[in-house]
Amino acid sequence: MELEVAHAYDAGLDKVLEAFLSEGHILAKNDKVGARNVQIKELSRTDQTAKLVFSRELKSSAAVPGFLASFAREWNQVRQEEHWFRKDDDEWHCEYRVHLEGVPAKIKGTMRLQGNGESCTNHVSLDVRCDLPLIGKKVAKFILDDSRTKMDLEHGVSRTLINDDL
Repeated sequence: MELEVAHAYDAGLDKVLEAFLSEGHILAKNDKVGARNVQIKELSRTDQTAKLVFSRELKSSAAVPGFLASFAREWNQVRQEEHWFRKDDDEWHCEYRVHLEGVPAKIKGTMRLQGNGESCTNHVSLDVRCDLPLIGKKVAKFILDDSRTKMDLEHGVSRTLINDDL
């Protein structure tokens, strides 16, 4: 199952990318969205590439349905790995993977951050697959819906944090 969203920012591309790859921004954002035990495992950047690996514990944004009860707990360990690369002066691309500990699903996606010195938009795509017989599509749909809610919340928090820094 796939999801595509576009998140607009009232700050330039460089400022938004700097925030996305800032330990302070990552920790502040996760604190405001209610994540706990946030650990930045790797954070590196050059003029052309960047890599971010972090883990955190998150609650589901909705009640966990019975068919997921054997996989999901109140708090779920999430590990995310992002590989960024510069496309040109007005665009960066990212390929990312998300691992939900104990949940038999594959989660991956891309981000395309486009803009200029005044504003930018992050075009996010997410693909969730779960190959479990009978319930795989239900599991993927729940993860996708939960991810949409969390992405929208994180976008709002990031916008506020970035605008407060301007």
